[in-house]
Amino acid sequence: FFICALLGLLVWLMLWLALVAGQLGQAHPDNNWVKEAYALKFGVAKQYLGQKKLLVVGGSASMFGLRSPDLERAFDLPTVNLGVNAGLGTYEVPARVDKWIEPGDLVVMPLEYRLLLWDGVPSYVTLSWALEHPETLRTWSSKSLLRGLWSLPLKRVFEGYVRDGAMPPALGPYGAHRLDQWGDQIRTAATLRSDAQLQGLAAMPAERYEELYADTSMGLEEWRYWWRRWQGRGACLVVVPPPFMESPAYESPAFSAFFDAIPQRVTRRGVTYLGHPRDGFFPVEAMFDTNYHLTDESRDIYTRRLIASLRSGNLSCLSETPRGDTR
Repeated sequence: FFICALLGLLVWLMLWLALVAGQLGQAHPDNNWVKEAYALKFGVAKQYLGQKKLLVVGGSASMFGLRSPDLERAFDLPTVNLGVNAGLGTYEVPARVDKWIEPGDLVVMPLEYRLLLWDGVPSYVTLSWALEHPETLRTWSSKSLLRGLWSLPLKRVFEGYVRDGAMPPALGPYGAHRLDQWGDQIRTAATLRSDAQLQGLAAMPAERYEELYADTSMGLEEWRYWWRRWQGRGACLVVVPPPFMESPAYESPAFSAFFDAIPQRVTRRGVTYLGHPRDGFFPVEAMFDTNYHLTDESRDIYTRRLIASLRSGNLSCLSETPRGDTR
């Protein structure tokens, strides 16, 4: 019986691997808006190759949270918001922006907590992107590959066979059609947020980061690889608190210890962390449609805080007195 069960498991595994492999590289609607957004942002970054610039690296918290023209005026540096979707994961987000980081650049990273402190378990978004871009799988650890194979939905695999050819342009709330010339998200005023969205935010449960990521090192070590690579080129790097919706649960001793430890976990890996994670906390009324997405009005507040933090952070790459204002 044991031998038969083992053989059956091996046959199932081989069939599953064959089914997954047969649709690798096929385009899927999941990824359409992300590809469009990166295409726009990389087109902007290309204009500034060879120039000292300010690049924002992260996920959609950056896309919704920053007003890049204000950063541009404050520091007299061309600015590009390269934040798109943290769901792509810690393997892919830094790899996507790597080619645009050059000597002298200031790289500001308001990294979402899962993106920064990842435990190696891929999300659905990470998996769907990797199925369409299988070359990225070469960098995955065995843990990520095995967990990915185990959790990959059969529906997504089948969709890789029936979805082929050119994808229609993204028409939803995310994509190049909702970005400005700096790569910032537009149409996020509080008046454009629906009552259902606000109610959904109010009902959103607290994250479980203090359970999942208090002792993880995999994501941080992945980031350390890229940080060293960029520092070796002569770029100036800084991690800052992302905008994040506050919750009474985050006042617990376990969460307080989790947030208090983050700056040191980053600085031990050779990169400056400015401020404290709570500096990025906002009430539910400040959020647009997720616990990381600010409304347009709150974006102004977060950007002013960030500019003040960068100016007082004693960064060697900002040793000269910045010009401009924050309005």
